[in-house]
Amino acid sequence: MSSAYFASLVLLEVIIDAPGEYLTRSGEQVTIEKASSRHDFGCIGRYADCGTPDRWHKSGRLSAGQLSGNDIVSRAS
Repeated sequence: MSSAYFASLVLLEVIIDAPGEYLTRSGEQVTIEKASSRHDFGCIGRYADCGTPDRWHKSGRLSAGQLSGNDIVSRAS
């Protein structure tokens, strides 16, 4: 994968800065088990309701190319 793929993510605000509880755009709760400070999809976690694993960029995005209801948008209160 080319580094140009990540260009659209570089200037986005960092949402995932540490392990913990977060919320997706669609309102689901996610537990982040490992956070990454790099421009990769190294933030690893699971959806609280079903336990399904997934990986996010530190900006909370699942993909560089499009928005998703499963993008993480904030920490859970």
